[in-house]
Amino acid sequence: MKKRDLIFIGVLFVLAIVVMSNNINLSGQASRNVEIRRTLGVDEYNFQIGLPVNVDDKVITLLTIGDNGEVIMDVNGVQKSVKNAGVRVVNGVQVENIATGDYRAILKVINLVRPEDSCSDSDEGDIYIKGKCLDGFYPNGVEDFCDFGYLREYNCGYDQYVDEIHCLKHIVECVDGCNSGACVIVE
Repeated sequence: MKKRDLIFIGVLFVLAIVVMSNNINLSGQASRNVEIRRTLGVDEYNFQIGLPVNVDDKVITLLTIGDNGEVIMDVNGVQKSVKNAGVRVVNGVQVENIATGDYRAILKVINLVRPEDSCSDSDEGDIYIKGKCLDGFYPNGVEDFCDFGYLREYNCGYDQYVDEIHCLKHIVECVDGCNSGACVIVE
């Protein structure tokens, strides 16, 4: 054997002894057995599996962490997964997966429907009363109005595209006509 081969075998032997003496687990769990240490940024929270965290009016619980860093969250009873380095809206809350460890995760959580951004409608959807709807998009309100016999009725509703409740416009055909932002009642 050449001297170079003996040195190579010797280096491999030393590395094997170091790995065995440190009992390093190379089974795939090693990447998850990392303690997360970093300063939390704005809207970032340190979650531990099973411990609920309150964010505004929402209760958020980290249920589990997958092998690939995917987290399973429960937001006020709605359970969804968020991929590693991914973002997802869950029950009115935007969750961004920042970092995961063995039993912990750092998640950026933004409550999209904060209590101060709630929605209100003065006529509660009654097409025979002129109403005014207020929300985060319409802080000064938007009023119901007539458009050629049709009523443009604004009331609070769930918008699945942005996963929140806000003022939505509904077009209503008034059978007996529309006047001053309300359908006419003929007696």
